[in-house]
Amino acid sequence: MESPLFIPIIPATQLPIALFLIYITSKAIYRLYFSPLSSIPGPKLAALTYWYEFYYDGYKGGKYTFKVKEFHEKYGPIVRINPHHVHINDIDFYDTIYAPGGTKHPRNKIRWLAMDLDSMFDTYDAALHRKRRAAVASPFSKQAIRALEPAIFEIIYDSISRLKGLAGTDTIVNVQAFWSTLTQEVIGQYCFGASRMSDLRGGNDEAQYMQPDHVAPNLHAWGRMFPSLFDFITKIPMSVFAVFDKRFLGADAFEKEIGAQIRKVLKADEPHIGIKNVFHEMRDSKHLPPEDKRFNYYQGEAASFVAAGTDTTASALTTLTYFLLANPSILRKLREELRTVMPNSVTELPPTSTLENLPYLTGVIQEGIRLSFSVPGRLPRTAPNEELVYKGYKLPPGTVISQSSYLHHADERVFPEPFEFKPERWVNDADFSVRRNFLAFSRGARSCIGINLAYAELYPVVAAVFSRFELKLYETSARDVEFASDRFISHRPEGSQGVRVQVVSAAE
Repeated sequence: MESPLFIPIIPATQLPIALFLIYITSKAIYRLYFSPLSSIPGPKLAALTYWYEFYYDGYKGGKYTFKVKEFHEKYGPIVRINPHHVHINDIDFYDTIYAPGGTKHPRNKIRWLAMDLDSMFDTYDAALHRKRRAAVASPFSKQAIRALEPAIFEIIYDSISRLKGLAGTDTIVNVQAFWSTLTQEVIGQYCFGASRMSDLRGGNDEAQYMQPDHVAPNLHAWGRMFPSLFDFITKIPMSVFAVFDKRFLGADAFEKEIGAQIRKVLKADEPHIGIKNVFHEMRDSKHLPPEDKRFNYYQGEAASFVAAGTDTTASALTTLTYFLLANPSILRKLREELRTVMPNSVTELPPTSTLENLPYLTGVIQEGIRLSFSVPGRLPRTAPNEELVYKGYKLPPGTVISQSSYLHHADERVFPEPFEFKPERWVNDADFSVRRNFLAFSRGARSCIGINLAYAELYPVVAAVFSRFELKLYETSARDVEFASDRFISHRPEGSQGVRVQVVSAAE
């Protein structure tokens, strides 16, 4: 007699498939209905899978920031943008996410970039980050940067001389490339003690000023999806890449030259006497853990300093260059103010402290930074020991939370006509609402350590160039400074040749 109970037997060959389907189904059900974040509004597909975010950032190329903006317009100030990530658009909650740190309210970081450098910037644990940052806090202080002001001015004068040599010619200058060279040389001098950054790049071809910057795919989105692959890639020397692509030759030369300088510093036993570069500060610091005083860590810091200190400042200068040349009335007003401290345009630059007291110049610089949207997107943090609560929504310890500076800098309630270049909005900021919503350097324990160095470049560069030169835009429109793609730093539309100018004349 047959048993009435029928138990289907799954063939052994199909068992792995069945188990896999059970696994992904149960995970999907958990993420949608049982996760601590399941009550947070947002698209179900984003809560279900990371592939939704990857589609916009990896496949479409850095577009998820714009999609997140749409989510907030539809769902409100808090949205779930992937299975473990909550995005909030509320300046009043910003300082809770990006807290000052310390032992009471630590904020950890998660891996967000393709390359996982051994550096302060890529330090995920809050306690270790605090030690590493303390080791370089002194050389990035305003006082230390003021001491090196003559060296920064010398680099600026050298760049002015090069620009002057192009006056009256038909040469077309790519502004981003020109500013990048200047900012690289400041980083080279300040961080590495190199007299010229071109020495670190293995030579300096004047033609680089004429070329648009190369727009790479959004590798960071791919790195987040396939971290093991990119961990393998980082172990390949630059010299190998250079065999297949000559664009890596400069990076290879830089890597070797920086490596030689690091080894020289590490070989010295006695404390350095005189002006120290960042390597000396790290070597002699009592804050840096002994296990970090090694070649690989120094090399990682070198790469992060150059990356962070070059394109961001250069992008702000590029953006304000376009808007000043496209708006003669703004340029005229800036020059009138500069004449109050620089009566003769060819005189020596006044101290940066004097320039910082000029309200309209400050407004020009702040608008240039704001509209360059240098790091526009998500900067994820976790509160490892705290449950955060936002408008009744509980965010358990370890929840990935972020805000985006682009959403604040383009907020019409704070910045009316947000994509217009209006220095006056900073001059007339009586209630400090504009400054309060300015997040280009982030805030809290992990705010940009290079903020003082950036302003030490921006103020004298803008004063020197726009008081001495007549520049004319060449086949350039507002599209060439438009934020079109978030690839950790902002990128312009595909096909843009960048901001290009001709040097009409220079003050004698």
